[in-house]
Amino acid sequence: MSDEVMPSAKLAALTVDRLIASGLLRADKRDILIGKIAAGTMQGEDWKLEIDLASAKAGVE
Repeated sequence: MSDEVMPSAKLAALTVDRLIASGLLRADKRDILIGKIAAGTMQGEDWKLEIDLASAKAGVE
C-alpha cells in the first residue's frame, strides 16, 4: 500500500485550507472536514453547521 495521498484528499485539503483562511471553517476541525469531504459524506446541512459555528466563533452574525 502506498503513502500517496488520493487526489480527492488533496483537493479537499486545499479547499478546507482556503475556507479556514477566509474564516468560513474552524481550523480545529480541519482534519475531520478533509476526511468527510474526500469521502463524499459532507452534506449541505454539514456545510451550513460548520459555517455557522465558524461565524459564531469569530463573532460574525
